[in-house]
Amino acid sequence: MVGPLFSASRLSFLIEFSTGVDWIRATMAGLSFSAAASFIDALSSQDDEPFPEVLLGEMRGMAMGSAYAAHRCGIPLAGVMIAEGITSLSLGDRMLFREISATLTSEDGMTALQQQLTRMERGIAREMREIRAMAKRSMPAGLGLYEATTRQFLDDLTTSDSAEDTRKLATSPNGVAAARAVIASGRTLVYIAPSHRSCAALRVNSPENEREICESMELPALDLITVRGMVEQVRDGYAAAQRGELGQKGLARLIRETLDQLASKFWDPLLAEWPDLRETGLALAPLGEAALLPFYTAFVDGTPACAALDLTIVPSGRSLLLSTVWQPSAKRRVLVAADPWFDGDGLRSIPRTVPEAREIAAVHGAEPMLFRTDMSAGEDSVPHGSPPDAPDLLRTTSGSAPEQLAAQKTGPVPSEVADLVAEASLLHLACHGELRSDEPLASALLLGGRLPLSEVLQRNLRPGAAVLLSACELGSISGELPDEQLGFPAALLAVGARSVVGALWPVPDTQATVTLMTDTHRAMLDSDVNRGLGQAIGKAHAGGVPPSVWASFAHFGA
Repeated sequence: MVGPLFSASRLSFLIEFSTGVDWIRATMAGLSFSAAASFIDALSSQDDEPFPEVLLGEMRGMAMGSAYAAHRCGIPLAGVMIAEGITSLSLGDRMLFREISATLTSEDGMTALQQQLTRMERGIAREMREIRAMAKRSMPAGLGLYEATTRQFLDDLTTSDSAEDTRKLATSPNGVAAARAVIASGRTLVYIAPSHRSCAALRVNSPENEREICESMELPALDLITVRGMVEQVRDGYAAAQRGELGQKGLARLIRETLDQLASKFWDPLLAEWPDLRETGLALAPLGEAALLPFYTAFVDGTPACAALDLTIVPSGRSLLLSTVWQPSAKRRVLVAADPWFDGDGLRSIPRTVPEAREIAAVHGAEPMLFRTDMSAGEDSVPHGSPPDAPDLLRTTSGSAPEQLAAQKTGPVPSEVADLVAEASLLHLACHGELRSDEPLASALLLGGRLPLSEVLQRNLRPGAAVLLSACELGSISGELPDEQLGFPAALLAVGARSVVGALWPVPDTQATVTLMTDTHRAMLDSDVNRGLGQAIGKAHAGGVPPSVWASFAHFGA
């Protein structure tokens, strides 16, 4: 029965969305689709099976399109419910059930959250009374669905709040998970939902600030075609740089253009509509391919957003909730590791990872773990006498066929390394990385061997851990996925991390990168990871460091 509902809801949504005549019916179809997808996911989880691969292709674009439709019909809360239902299928409930016993065991923490949720319930109840009063005065189109959606939200909240099982915090209904994330983190949560027609921003507020629980606005200049064009522009620029066709200045100019475009298409209209976001913590949840854009470093008033705002990126509201309650360990265990990784079959050494590890380890009074330095050509291998505008050496395995074959020949990471990664509370890993768009779970860190994403998901990190990935593109995702941020940041957050730093594009293996990462760790001594990274990026921008060094980095999590 669920299979036909899944397919019929999708077909109904596509028909209604393409005509744009009845956004309410499109939203109802999206809700039905999301419910069917969640039910199929639950059945798969019971059998310890992944979500059926044959259905994944049908899901692509549904979260973005449904969220946009919900905005158009004036019921953005429905869009949040749909988005949360679709964006957690690969890393959601199956990981949460496994993690929850180790992360939500603090009785004091639970009491505090319960008190916060009671205040939230009162706020929602007040909103419901206002909605009912409106219904008595008039019945405009869509009010019935609006009231039903809000009623379901309140009922879900009440049911979850009364449950004693601590796992209910992690497995809250979709809309409730987003709202609880807002309360627990103290951040406003904004989903970014581009579609072929336009883009919508859906804002989830805490009821304590006297705004509606959910609002939305239109971002007409950030439609899906524009998003894809901006992503391809950056990818083509890096590909040209690797071929030697685009120098440092040309690449920096291209990246700056992308940051400017995103400022004018996203940050300028968003902050004009909601200026209070300048003064509050903000979490962005970009849906689908929007997650490939540098929202974290795009300019706000000429300054990288991360330096101007209290900003983080999250795969979903549920991910924000869990990373917030996973507090950092009082006893810090530091792991700083580097692997310059040189292979005679064609992959180039990235020697600056070694001094980076040494400098960062010194900041924390630790000893770095260095792999395969005897196989590297050494720090002096950085070419001398190159043209001033020659492309930087990148920490990437993307490129020629021999390089890709060399990466495949690398053996698995030593078991003791995987154990150390799981035990550390602060990790900094400087190495090569490979992002597999054809098989995301095969994406890997090259750290004394291959550490694939699938291996990461088999282990629990120390709850509240901070992970900084100074490797290429491991903050990115595959564009082939069904609107879900399946990559290293989302996976690390799912298995216990509180903060993850990763890069959307290849990182240059230069002294400027070493300085950026070292400045981040120094700032972290007096602040959290997010603010430390923002301060370091702001300093680099103010000092004239080209954006090719800092623009790809983003902070994910609490």
